[in-house]
Amino acid sequence: MRLESIPVGSQCRILDVQGDPTAVRRARELGLVHGVVCTVVRRAPFSGPIELATPLAHIGVRPSDELRIDVEPVSVRMPEAA
Repeated sequence: MRLESIPVGSQCRILDVQGDPTAVRRARELGLVHGVVCTVVRRAPFSGPIELATPLAHIGVRPSDELRIDVEPVSVRMPEAA
């Protein structure tokens, strides 16, 4: 499952980070490594950055940054009824 498909407020576990070697190295330096559980804090409109909360920091990840982040859901937040 891709990071882009995880709803805001949900937790997921990083399975793999692939893409441009420089972008992958930077993502790993920021703590996006296999096994880390993170929370999707918010998502900017129009395919903008996704803010993730990891145990180390809050990180903004742009889906267009030559990165493919594969995750598995840990806990999925259900949308609230209106």
